[in-house]
Amino acid sequence: MPLYEYYCEDCQKDFILLQSTRVDKSATTCSECGGANTQHRMSACVAKIPGSPKKLSSPVTADELPKKSVLNLPLPRLRSEL
Repeated sequence: MPLYEYYCEDCQKDFILLQSTRVDKSATTCSECGGANTQHRMSACVAKIPGSPKKLSSPVTADELPKKSVLNLPLPRLRSEL
């Protein structure tokens, strides 16, 4: 049986229930306050993708930019100077 995440509008708390897939999720009551005003939340999931992971590249530095002079321009002080 899977775990399902819910949010209670009455007490504003999240809770998790172990439920059958055949249970009517709209009829679920809060495990904290017993309120019926609950919302089913989508749980986070993890997936494994076959293959080798991509190597992360390092951030670009100012020396690697094609036009380094762009960095030396004065910044506008007012919107009208844009």
